[in-house]
Amino acid sequence: MSDTQTEPTPAVTPAVTPAVTPAVTPAWWLVAEREITTKVRDKTFIGSTVFLLLIVLASIVIPALISGSDGPDKVAVVDPLGTAVVKRADQVAGGGAYEARQLAGVPEAERLVSDGDVDAALVPGDGGYTVVGGSEVDSDLLASLREALLAQQTERNAAGAGLTPDELRAGSGLTERLLDPGPIPPLVAELASIGLAIVFYMTALGFGMMIAQSVVQEKESRVVEILAAAVPIRALLWGKVLGNSIMALAQITVIAIAAIIGLTAIDRDDLLSVIAPVSGWFVVYFVLGFVALASLWAVAGSIATRQEDLQSTTLPGQMILLLPFFFSVFAGDSAKTVASFVPIASSMAMPGRMLTEDVPLWQPLVSIAILIAATVGLVAGGARLYERTLLQTGRRMGYREAIAQKAE
Repeated sequence: MSDTQTEPTPAVTPAVTPAVTPAVTPAWWLVAEREITTKVRDKTFIGSTVFLLLIVLASIVIPALISGSDGPDKVAVVDPLGTAVVKRADQVAGGGAYEARQLAGVPEAERLVSDGDVDAALVPGDGGYTVVGGSEVDSDLLASLREALLAQQTERNAAGAGLTPDELRAGSGLTERLLDPGPIPPLVAELASIGLAIVFYMTALGFGMMIAQSVVQEKESRVVEILAAAVPIRALLWGKVLGNSIMALAQITVIAIAAIIGLTAIDRDDLLSVIAPVSGWFVVYFVLGFVALASLWAVAGSIATRQEDLQSTTLPGQMILLLPFFFSVFAGDSAKTVASFVPIASSMAMPGRMLTEDVPLWQPLVSIAILIAATVGLVAGGARLYERTLLQTGRRMGYREAIAQKAE
């Protein structure tokens, strides 16, 4: 046996890798993701989106097509040269596009334009002729009359000898004067404003009922007790509000894009230049109005204990939507002005006013400020009621009882 001793191998200390703490997803976002994925697979959501698309396209595109295709444009004239210009414009357009209507004088021509009996009037003016319109003059009509007048007067002036180019064009200037200037045709503006009100009403009502039904289903299946044990109750509410708000906004965005594509396809850039900015305002009003109502819809579900209770618990929310909808659509101008500053009603009334009249910038800004304050108050109040009533599963509570009840 050898006396040589083997040196012990020193222990190797393994390198310590610092533990990486995984990022924790907020509870409210998990709830929101669950709401979003559920809605994406919901046939009701898909069907309502398609239905709203059809409503918006019908309320914007069809009137735009009708306003541009209602037979020959009737042009009032007061002298033989005006008649010759309209006839020449019609010939250049291929026939059947423009029709001259001979009248005794300018006042009568303006009266027929105001009454809508003729599309425009061609009357003598400074430096040539003036095209008189009501709320607008069709761009094609204006261009055709300008071209025809230039050709007609050039031929007459060229009959003389030794004329300069300015003399050849003498008397061929064409200007435009509107009796009642407006951004878009009244029919299109009115139907578009009604379409926006319908979109807000149906989207807020549809998603609101979904929120209430989702809360009741969780209460009936006792899932809410498990969720409440793992997630703060307010996080459940914020997640539901956020998830449904994202889906509602996505639905509105798809509808807006479809409307823009529709107007572009029928070559109505004049309408698009007015409707597109108003649509931007509408999105702001929609988001604020929907968030304000979403927490109340959640409360409507939390005070119910079964699906049958929703008929009564959601009635206040339906009235909050229905009354402003009829008010913003059928009320007079003065009443609509007042409604455009009332929370929830303003989400339907103000965008409609911006389409049908010239609204000063300060009005929508003040209206939005009022709506923001109301939204904060409604969401805070709804959150308190939601916390008090969500775990009450024994019986259906009333709103008065829920408000009077102290938080646990």
